[in-house]
Amino acid sequence: MEVAVPAVLVADVPQSEPISEDQVRNNAGGFVYQIDDFGRLRRFIILGSEANNYYVGREELTLDNCEAVLRLLAQGQGERVVKEVRDISTQGRAPKQGPGILVLALCARLGDAATRSAALSSLEAVCRTGSTLFEMVQRCKELGPVAQAACKPASEGGQPTLDVAAAMAAVGQAKGPGRGGQGGRGGGSSGLPVVSGAKASWGRVMRSAVAKWYLAKAPASLAYQVTKYSQRNGWAHGDLLRLAHPDPEQHAAQKRRLAEAKAAEAKAAEAKPAEESEDWVVVEEDGGAAGSELAALAAASAAAAGSGASASAAEAEAQRMADTKAIFAYVTQGTLPGQPPAPRKGKGKAKPAENAAAPSAASAPSAAPAPAADPSAPSAAPAPLSPVMQYLVDAQRLRKDIRAPPPLVKEPKPTNQNKRRRGDSAAEAQPEQPQQAQPEPDPAAVAAHAAAHAAALSSALELIRRHRFGHEHVGDTTLLRCPEVWSAFLENGMPLTALVRNLGRLTQLGLMRDPQHLARVTQRLGDAKAVAAARLHPMSLLDAMCTYRAGQGAKGVARWEPERAVVAALEAGFYLAFKNCVPTGKRYLLGLDVSGSMYDAHCAGMTSVTAIEAAAAVAMSLVRTEPWVKTMAFSGDLVPLELTASDRLEEVTERAFSIEMGNTDCALPMLHALEKRLPVDVFVVLTDNETWYGGTHPSEALRRYRAEMGLPDAKLVVLAFSATEFSIADPADPGMLDVAGLDSAVPKLVADFVSGRL
Repeated sequence: MEVAVPAVLVADVPQSEPISEDQVRNNAGGFVYQIDDFGRLRRFIILGSEANNYYVGREELTLDNCEAVLRLLAQGQGERVVKEVRDISTQGRAPKQGPGILVLALCARLGDAATRSAALSSLEAVCRTGSTLFEMVQRCKELGPVAQAACKPASEGGQPTLDVAAAMAAVGQAKGPGRGGQGGRGGGSSGLPVVSGAKASWGRVMRSAVAKWYLAKAPASLAYQVTKYSQRNGWAHGDLLRLAHPDPEQHAAQKRRLAEAKAAEAKAAEAKPAEESEDWVVVEEDGGAAGSELAALAAASAAAAGSGASASAAEAEAQRMADTKAIFAYVTQGTLPGQPPAPRKGKGKAKPAENAAAPSAASAPSAAPAPAADPSAPSAAPAPLSPVMQYLVDAQRLRKDIRAPPPLVKEPKPTNQNKRRRGDSAAEAQPEQPQQAQPEPDPAAVAAHAAAHAAALSSALELIRRHRFGHEHVGDTTLLRCPEVWSAFLENGMPLTALVRNLGRLTQLGLMRDPQHLARVTQRLGDAKAVAAARLHPMSLLDAMCTYRAGQGAKGVARWEPERAVVAALEAGFYLAFKNCVPTGKRYLLGLDVSGSMYDAHCAGMTSVTAIEAAAAVAMSLVRTEPWVKTMAFSGDLVPLELTASDRLEEVTERAFSIEMGNTDCALPMLHALEKRLPVDVFVVLTDNETWYGGTHPSEALRRYRAEMGLPDAKLVVLAFSATEFSIADPADPGMLDVAGLDSAVPKLVADFVSGRL
C-alpha cells in the first residue's frame, strides 16, 4: 500500500517558536495549540482548580476557567454546558463535585431562560446528597452580584444578554479576604467569594427545583439525608424548606394525575400497538436519587416493606405523605414524631392545647358531670410510630441525648517553655511552672464513671445496629473515640466512601489488628460491584492509598502503622475503579514525563498524589489491559522504564523517582521510535502539559514518524494532569487526542479512539 507523504514537511522548529498561526505561548515559554472553551470546560469539571499546576496560580486558573464558561453562555451554548456537567457527574468521572456544581450555578444564574431551566432541572441528578444541595444553593447566592452586573436587560422581543467582561469584573471586585471572601462561610474551592447581602434568587423555578429535590425522595432516603447532612455552607434543611415551600399533598396529586394519564395512554396503545408515545413519564418512587443510600437504610426500609405488604396503595401513599410531613416538621420546627407541635411564636399568646380541645359552656349539653377517670385503669398505649418516624426519634437521641461522661482525670495541656507575655523581654520570660499532680479519683467515682460510660455506649450501639447509623449521626465525640462504635459501623457495612476516608482512624483504633475486621475491609475494597456503585473515582482511591501508606493524615495529627493488606486492597480497588474495556490489540509506546514540575504538581485537589504518581498509575492500567506496551520515561533524555502486569504500583513509582530529573520534551517518544525503527500504533504521553524544551514540536514529530515509517494511522494521546488552557496535540489532526486528566472513562476513551470509534 502506498503511503501518502506530504509534499512539504515542516522543518525542525524549536518549541520556543511557533509552527502555525493557531499556536500560542504557554506558561513555560513554549508554543502549543490552544484548546477551545468546551475543552477547557471539561478539564475544569474533571480536574478542578486545587493548586494542581506547577506554573499557574490557583486563583488565575480558576477565573480563566470561569471566563470560558461565561463565553459559552454568552454564545448560547448553555444547554450543552449543562449536559456536560450532568454527564460527567452522573458517570462519576470527576473526583470532586465542587467544580461541576460551580458551573451548574453559573448556568442557573447567568444563562438564558432555557439554560436556567435546564440547570435547575438537573439539580436532582447532580446534587444527589444534602451536602451538594447546600453547596449549589450557596454558589447561587455568591453569584448574585455577578448576575446583577453582567446580565443586560432584554431588547424588544429578545432575551437578556450576558456581558462577559462585566461578569469577570464583578467577580474581581467581589473577592474579599479570608476563607471564601466577604461573608465568611461557604467559600470553598471555586475561587468565587461569599458576598454579604447577596440573595439566592429564590424565584419560582428555583423554589420548584429545590422542592422537587425533597419531594421526589422516598421518606426513608429523605430521613437519612436530613439527619446525616443536617447543615453545610451556612445552610440547613429548615432554611431551604422555608424558602421552597414543598407541598407533599400537591406532589402526590400530581403523581396520581401522571399515573392515570399513563394508564389511559397504555390502554389506548393496546388498541393501536403501532402508535407509541413517550409524552408522559411516571416518576419513580424514590426519584432515582436514593439508590446510594439503600445500604445505610436497609433496616428501616425492610421494616417499612414488611409492615405495608398487605396495605392498599392508598394506605401506602397516606403513610408516605405522613412520613414526609413528619420529616418536614422535624427539620423546620424541631418537632419529633409523637410529640405535640411547638407553639408558634406570634404577637399574641397561643391558647393551651387542652383549652382549645375543651367544648365551650354554650355548646355543652346540660347533663350530669362525667365521672372522674379511674387512676388504676390502664392508660391507652400510644400509637406505634412508622419505621421512618422511629428513625427520626432515634437519630435525635443519638445526636443530642446520648452522652458518655467526661474523663475523671483530664490529660495535662502542653505548655510552652519560657513562655513570655507580650512586651516582655527574653530575660523577663516566665519559666515553665511544674504541673501539679492530680489526685487519684475515688474508687466509687471510678466505678460510677465506668457504669455511666458503659450505659451510654450500650445505648449508642443499640441504635447504630438497629438503624445502621453512620459516624455523622453520633453527636458525642467521646463515643466516636471508642473502638466498639467503629466496630459496629464496620459490622453494619458502612458506605464504601466513608470506609476509604476513615481507614487511618480504623487502624489507629486497633481494629485492623482484628483478622475478622481486616478481612471485611479488604473484601469491600476488592468488590468490583461495590466500587462501581459507590462511584469511587480512581484518583480518590489512589490518594487514599498514598495517604494511608504514609501513616499520617494531611495535617500530620493522626498517625497509624499501615497494614500491608489494606495497602494492597486499595491498589486492587484502584484498578477496579477503571471501567472494563476490551483490549484493542494495538502497539503502544508510553512516555512518562518525570521532569521537576511533575514532582511538585498535585493532581485535581489530591492531598497526597503527585502528577508523577498519577502518571505511573495510568501506565500500569494500560500495561494490565493491552498485550503490547513499551514504556519509556523522558526528561531531557529518554530512559527505558520496563513495566509488567505483575508490578506493584509502589514499585513503579519508586522506579520513576530514581530517574534523574531534567527538562521536558514530549517529542522524544516519537523521535526515539523513529530512530529505532519501532512500529508503534499509539503514542501515549503522560505529562503536566507544560512543554518547552527540545528542537521539535510533538505534533511535527508524529507527522514525521507517520511519513517515514509508513504508518499513516499512528496516533498520539496526550493525557494532561493540569487544568491549563493549552494543548500539545494538534486539534486539527483527527489522529491526535487530548484527555483532560485522569477519570474513570479514560481507558475506554483511549480504546475507542485508537480503534477508530471516536
